[in-house]
Amino acid sequence: MKILLINNHTRHLKNLTQSLAGHEIEIQMYQPGLEFNDSGKDLIILSGGGGEGLEIDDQVERGRLWYEDEMEFVLRNKKPLIGICMGFEVVCRAYGVDVPKMDKLLLSQTQLKTTKKGKNNLGYDRLSQFEAHQWHVTKAPKGFDVLAESDGIEIIKKGNIFATQFHPEKTGSLELKNIVTGAFC
Repeated sequence: MKILLINNHTRHLKNLTQSLAGHEIEIQMYQPGLEFNDSGKDLIILSGGGGEGLEIDDQVERGRLWYEDEMEFVLRNKKPLIGICMGFEVVCRAYGVDVPKMDKLLLSQTQLKTTKKGKNNLGYDRLSQFEAHQWHVTKAPKGFDVLAESDGIEIIKKGNIFATQFHPEKTGSLELKNIVTGAFC
């Protein structure tokens, strides 16, 4: 499979590339104005962030969000897409949902409860996943199914978009390699 990995300055790039072993991966480091090279790709992955300290509300200039170009790309994209952590937040914000900051940084293995649709799609009642974020989503974008929750929404799906607030490239019940090869997209 040919994958375009948009690197949102993740600290977990090594884990991502190891999880995607066996696939042809092109990595593009995100910055405003990026021309997304999705031609000939079968799948788009939006990574987590954190490596540069840029968050979902950061602005590149007054009135323009740092991730605004990526949000516009998400809205016009027709290919299967997986959003991870910051990528999840970009998907949610692109579809008009607020992504508020939490009181503290979540940096731990967390227990997630799947919804009825989540259990049907994923085959799990509960998931144990690694989380590293300080932002969360409490309302799903319109038309998206919520598949798992904890302190906020953890997995959403709509058509060919599958997004997780947690890091499936790290330790957990639901691994990125299985999401990529599964029928989740």
